Amino acid sequence: MINNFDTCLESVEKKHFFIQDGDDQEPAFIVLDNGEFKVINKTDSPIYFLKIDSCVYGSNDDSRCDCAIYNDNTFCFIELKCIRPSKFSQNRKKAESQIEATIKDFHNEEVIQNKNLEAYVCLNCQTKVTENFEPITQTPRNNEQATHFMLNLNTSLYYGTKKEFN
Repeated sequence: MINNFDTCLESVEKKHFFIQDGDDQEPAFIVLDNGEFKVINKTDSPIYFLKIDSCVYGSNDDSRCDCAIYNDNTFCFIELKCIRPSKFSQNRKKAESQIEATIKDFHNEEVIQNKNLEAYVCLNCQTKVTENFEPITQTPRNNEQATHFMLNLNTSLYYGTKKEFN
């Protein structure tokens, strides 16, 4: 059983916001502009933001994903990576592994029961000139992992920088 939900959970009532990865010992957090992952809420219900890395799990455990967002219908696990393009494959595999480990830990938790499960690998390359985040596109090999996630974890796997709740 996972115990830290209350201290790691925020309710967000904005129509759109961004998630930014924290520094080494800090959890992911919400920003209003120019974050790594954009959340669009087209519903009248709040979106819940759960800090997983460095909150639900300690800062010395880097084997879990960064955070999750969810509503009454959908629970989304998110791993954020700001990387150099030359390290794309290595970081993609690590992100997938972190998300998979987290999903397995959460498998018996009530908060994900009866929800559509989604996982987002968010690989960005931050440009030093503009300080904006540029998403790195996926490769065809990612389809194998998407199939693995669906068959073994009942989770849809996406590679991207945005989630829209309708």
